[in-house]
Amino acid sequence: MDFKSLSLQEKIDTRENLITNMRALNDGCTNDAGETRSFTAEEKAKYEAMGADVKTLSALIDAEKRTKELNGFSALRPENPQAVKPEAGDKMAQFKAYLKGDFKALTVDGGDAGALAPEQFVKEILADVQSDTPILQRVNVIHLNNASSIGVPQESADADDADWTDEIPSSVTADSSWAFTKRSLGANQLIKLIKVSRKLLLTSAFGVDQLVREKLALKIRQTLEKAILTGDGSGKPLGLFTASANGISTGRDVTAASATAIDADTIIKTKRAVKQTYRKNGVWIFNPDVVTSLLTLKDKNDQYIWRSGLTPSDPDMLDGSPIVESDYAPSIMTTGLYAGLFGDLSKYWLTMVDQINIQVLLEKYAESGQVGYLGTVFNDGQPVLEEAFARIVLA
Repeated sequence: MDFKSLSLQEKIDTRENLITNMRALNDGCTNDAGETRSFTAEEKAKYEAMGADVKTLSALIDAEKRTKELNGFSALRPENPQAVKPEAGDKMAQFKAYLKGDFKALTVDGGDAGALAPEQFVKEILADVQSDTPILQRVNVIHLNNASSIGVPQESADADDADWTDEIPSSVTADSSWAFTKRSLGANQLIKLIKVSRKLLLTSAFGVDQLVREKLALKIRQTLEKAILTGDGSGKPLGLFTASANGISTGRDVTAASATAIDADTIIKTKRAVKQTYRKNGVWIFNPDVVTSLLTLKDKNDQYIWRSGLTPSDPDMLDGSPIVESDYAPSIMTTGLYAGLFGDLSKYWLTMVDQINIQVLLEKYAESGQVGYLGTVFNDGQPVLEEAFARIVLA
């Protein structure tokens, strides 16, 4: 079936019908004594086919929901064919001309060595990156003015409990256990080189700055999301799924009952491993391949713990909290590996320098009839409060 041709609400309804059928098939797998049995080969094939359709629909639904939330600046619009030479004070017009190879139009740093993108261009790229990425919408993004660093205070040891004493104590013992450490979030360099056909630049009715912006936004978005989840912290952000004393240690791991699957009890225990203060803002992070295995999980009261969002404005919920799906979350279900995470993403800090350097490479790719654009941004990130998170590790 061509799911792409369906409206957003039709996609949502179709997915919910598939989930209902999967649950019915799963619940119907009992023998004459009422005991749960394994799928037959035919039932297994049917169940897996429906699961694949659910995954496809979920991706389409998420993409369409994100598109509806964008600010509208990403729509390509034809340039004015009567455009005139940019005036000296028009930085955006100068930058557009620079992207097309007119170095004389640019008044920044001599032009031919590279240039800082105008503030408007930078804000549009950063806004596009955040608007189209649920994880980036939830982490605490700290915008820096230059490639510097900030200190992140961390509570390394808790204070002792208060003392019971007389109404007017003769003496008070000062607390000596409460301690802090400080970690630094710097500005790691992230670069991307893209190439555009010279013919396209000369003949396209659309603004080349928009083409460059959208491609850079896509690549920055993918790279940042992957680093936030699985980065090793060496020259890049430290990821949520990377066990580290500087981020989330193994002390925040909840071990699943199985080496190859997640059960309802593990979901419930993982969420409750996070303090209520952070739990209320918590979200689940799973790979789409893992999500389909969660659709039929039930609690002790025989109630499904997955609730589908039935309208375009409703998120999917697991045990009462929203789910964020990411292709960069762990997907291999085997012993000792992470399978999912619950936590308050505002306790992940991401620094981003509000300057994007774009260098136009006219001569380097001249023989192939292309122009290169080398984009450079600076960022860093890591979890700053590990007790706001809990990870699922397979037994």
